[in-house]
Amino acid sequence: MVAQAVTNRPLRPLNRSADAQSRNRPKGCQPTRFRRSTRRRRAARRRPTTSKTLRSHTPDSRRVQYPRHERTRTVRPRTGTHRARRRNGVHMTAQPVATHTPPAAVQADHIINCGADSDPNTQTEWLLTNGLGGFAMGTVAAVNTRRYHGLLVASKHPPVQRINTVAALGETLTFDDQQIELFNHPFHTEDGDPVVAPQGWRHLRRFELRTGHWCRWTFQLDGFELIKELRLVRHRNVAAVQYRIEPIADAIQPLPLPISIRVAPFIALRDFHTLRRAGAPMRCESTDRRIAVQADSEPPVHLLADGGAFNEQPDWWYGLRLDRETERGLDDTEDLFVPGSFQHVLSVTGASWTICFGTEQIDQDTAAGAFDQRADHLAPLVQHVQSQTPASSDPAGLESLVRASDAFVVQRGSDQSWSASIIAGYPWFGDWGRDTMIALPGLLLATGRDDEARSVLTTFAAAQHDGLIPNLFDERTDTPHYNTVDASLWFIHAALEYTAATRDRRTWTELLLPTCRQIINHYMRGTQFDIHMDGDGLISAGNPNTQLTWMDAQTDGVVFTPRHGKAVEINALWYRALIGLALVLSEREPAEAEHLNKLAARVKRSFNRTFWSDETGCLIDHVRGDDERDTALRPNQVFAVSLPVSPLPRTKQMRVMQTLRNDLLTPMGLRSLSPHDRNYHGRYQGAPFQRDKAYHQGTVWGWLIGPFTEGWLRAHRFSEKSKTEARTFIAPLIEHLQNTGLGQIHEIFEGDPPHEPRGTIAQAWSISELLRVAALLDRS
Repeated sequence: MVAQAVTNRPLRPLNRSADAQSRNRPKGCQPTRFRRSTRRRRAARRRPTTSKTLRSHTPDSRRVQYPRHERTRTVRPRTGTHRARRRNGVHMTAQPVATHTPPAAVQADHIINCGADSDPNTQTEWLLTNGLGGFAMGTVAAVNTRRYHGLLVASKHPPVQRINTVAALGETLTFDDQQIELFNHPFHTEDGDPVVAPQGWRHLRRFELRTGHWCRWTFQLDGFELIKELRLVRHRNVAAVQYRIEPIADAIQPLPLPISIRVAPFIALRDFHTLRRAGAPMRCESTDRRIAVQADSEPPVHLLADGGAFNEQPDWWYGLRLDRETERGLDDTEDLFVPGSFQHVLSVTGASWTICFGTEQIDQDTAAGAFDQRADHLAPLVQHVQSQTPASSDPAGLESLVRASDAFVVQRGSDQSWSASIIAGYPWFGDWGRDTMIALPGLLLATGRDDEARSVLTTFAAAQHDGLIPNLFDERTDTPHYNTVDASLWFIHAALEYTAATRDRRTWTELLLPTCRQIINHYMRGTQFDIHMDGDGLISAGNPNTQLTWMDAQTDGVVFTPRHGKAVEINALWYRALIGLALVLSEREPAEAEHLNKLAARVKRSFNRTFWSDETGCLIDHVRGDDERDTALRPNQVFAVSLPVSPLPRTKQMRVMQTLRNDLLTPMGLRSLSPHDRNYHGRYQGAPFQRDKAYHQGTVWGWLIGPFTEGWLRAHRFSEKSKTEARTFIAPLIEHLQNTGLGQIHEIFEGDPPHEPRGTIAQAWSISELLRVAALLDRS
């Protein structure tokens, strides 16, 4: 992907006093000697001496080779005068060094080529996660355009209470009397025109991403490349950035060693929903290669380099303009604090230098092995799905979905009490009850993560109150909020799916069944938010001031899609819950099962009488009282066909699915409203009020491709023709995942072509539903 040229002159940032640091040439590091233990020396005699063979982490387990020097941590000329200390059987210097996994061992699955004569690629965004709700996120050109962009957004109380710690690192290289800056910040000129300065992106030649592993920038300079690689340590609020110098093959100019590198950390250290302003007190404590910075009441961010030194010289950069925030109608200007800079000299080809940072104390082993750990963690998940779908028509697409799915599975709680949960989407969502229950079958059951599925269900079951499963846990206080009617019904569905997949009778009997009974009983008798069962057996909920279904947009007191009363998908889920529980209880609790079956039969009759419209040939979206029926064509009726049991006869199922295909289906999912409706919004743009108004009024939702595809298969009895058609439904989203989405799928897309991606850049149920139906297709 190559962009266009920029003609603006670079805008010199304010207070560039850090430039003076380039004159302080750091001392060179002592050479390092690595010796093998006796056992390794013996093994080495039986191996070639020029290369080492590893088993690749790629699915086909190809064997790859790379030069022997890359298996060491830092390579420098061996001189007999250097003394090394022994640690874990390996002789090494006292300086901490992070292991670098060779590029060939785990290959990139996304490569974007960049050009010096093109504009910086600030539209394509990447994501890395750490399993705690923390993440790193940015653009291909390394130009921050959102308040959520940063190299480490850490979670103080996983997976919530997140803070943006290190927004960026500013690299400056000095060699052959040249000084080249490789970083970028967004500003606006006095005339209001956007400009990026310094223009490090002009030296960027390639961006690479391995989903769930790392991202890498390759800068090309005179006779050599600087490779910058970022990775997050799993289940720790720590990130590591490694720099490596490599010669360019057939370069006319020789490698200009030594090369001095100076790296200035740009510190935000704020709640990730806010922006930093200059003037706030920033406290710094630095020693040698380590520094800690603290602001306000936030925990300090610790930074440690494995070589060189830190030169403390506090400074501020002012007036960074975040274009995505401008587009969203939000505050868009930020200042960043620079405590000084790390300095080091790279004097040998292949030598590397690592800087670690995080909200916890960092030692010399922090980043060591982190790369391989993530690779080892993902491999069994991929293998499980492959074993379940040996005849898959798209194994590469399935693997991409599995690797993408891992980003959303997180730990919840403190060091003393961990449980599993699911983040609804990055960057701004936490773990929402509805989203979690919908995503659980695809993210956890389809990938064989049964223990984590049980833990998620246990967490939300423990938070059940008056038959309600939390809608969300507050991002700042972690308090559960219960304003939802469907999260509890999705919980029953997820519990039934878990029990069917795992045969875990103990968890079902001791935990899940009691919670399901509480939900059923409270819905029958009535509970909060006016959720209750009417005389016809159907569930009614809410009032004009509430938004209890998944179409829940509300701004400034305005509910944009009021759906109080009897909603079609709520009663499809209610029917599914009654039939599912009756089936499971039929053997051991026949009386209770019979009661549930009788109630389900009444619900089925009432559902067809209440929701079916002969005039439109499909289902009513929601009903209030006896005479208020919303005939707007929405996708919610798809669940009356896609769930394991349907209250509709097959003829009506097929008519529903054909109507949805004709009016709502797009390559990226289902529209939330028919384009023929007078309230339809084909674009999702502008300030929060305008965006929320369009959120469920025509915007395309990727996650709905899951129930649509399954509904199509069920209505057509999984015929070969329907399978072929179903694969065409999901193919565009898989292509988006593998290309534009850089390993993830957006939350929403615009209703009008070309269906530009909007909302979060990575949404749990977008991935989970696509993964679930893709695996279902191959298994069926």
